[in-house]
Amino acid sequence: MLATRETISNFIPQRAPMVMIHNLLEAGNDYAITELQIEADNLFVADGLFREPGLVENIAQSAAAQVGYQCAQRKAPVPLGFIAAIKDLEIFSLPALNSVITTMVKITNKVFDVTLIEGKVEQQGRVLCSCEMRIFVKK
Repeated sequence: MLATRETISNFIPQRAPMVMIHNLLEAGNDYAITELQIEADNLFVADGLFREPGLVENIAQSAAAQVGYQCAQRKAPVPLGFIAAIKDLEIFSLPALNSVITTMVKITNKVFDVTLIEGKVEQQGRVLCSCEMRIFVKK
């Protein structure tokens, strides 16, 4: 594990209560794998489920953690990123309160200040959500 709930803020710009990842499990040059424990005090929990905006934000923060971790390894400042577009969003199921989700993001292309990623949220090997995301990186 590369970061835990206590240290994840070293790699992402979000702060509580907006943090939607707890653990950074892996991070390479073009991918990251994160985990999130769905808790009752999460902003995106309603009626015992982690809602759609939370899944999208979880993917975006997983991408931010990948960039943040790579920057930290090079002792470079961590840039801010903003969701520029979401494409082919599919939500198959919503995770329940007190469950854990695992999110994988993979960088598929970079053009100037825009990074294109594919994101997928899983729970116990079952895909809950997937999308393509364009992220504008402010340098």
